Amino acid sequence: MTDTVFILPPALAPGGTAQVAETPFGAVSGRGNIFVRTEGSDARALIYAAKAGGARRVIAADFVQPVSPLLEPGDIIIPADLIDQTKLRPFTFFVGKGYGFIKLNPPFCPDLMGALLGAARRRTARSFRGGTYVCADGPRDATPAELRMYRQWGADLVGTGLLPEVYLARELELCYGAITAVGEADLLPILQEAVTPVEQTCACGQTMKLTKEMGAVGEDWRTWL
Repeated sequence: MTDTVFILPPALAPGGTAQVAETPFGAVSGRGNIFVRTEGSDARALIYAAKAGGARRVIAADFVQPVSPLLEPGDIIIPADLIDQTKLRPFTFFVGKGYGFIKLNPPFCPDLMGALLGAARRRTARSFRGGTYVCADGPRDATPAELRMYRQWGADLVGTGLLPEVYLARELELCYGAITAVGEADLLPILQEAVTPVEQTCACGQTMKLTKEMGAVGEDWRTWL
């Protein structure tokens, strides 16, 4: 059982023999409390495995393409908002259930985002909070025309991770925070430092409270699905 799960792209995954966790949505590979996000995998499996393992918090990492001309290679960004351009991914655990309309303001856990920013700034001054992240179906970079469009929308960076993980984590009352880097960077030490310690003052663990009070679901989260 672990309090915090890290979801990483394959390039950040530690070496060694991978472990496999089976879920109703497919298998999840990783080591210990580190799960690996692979192309074409079902994000529901990642979040389900985190919840089933006893986690309260999920911290995800992604490598991104800059949209803002102010960003440079190696910059670390703690995104604060999202634009969803995905089309092919299952985005809810509650298909056909009639509940699960989750508030996403803010979309990321404020406690985790503050802790991530502090840990990142202790390593590099080129760490920023407040960017808007566009998530698109990959695997490919955005075209020049798409980058111009995203810039007009007010976006700062584009990647292919984080969504729908952030929605799914909120549905299962998990804190979800994210860190991104322009190009490749060693983000795992920042993630590990950010959770030592984090005092939980957010409301992420109460997102299904009203649904429970209405009697639509019980206390056992597995029955919600």
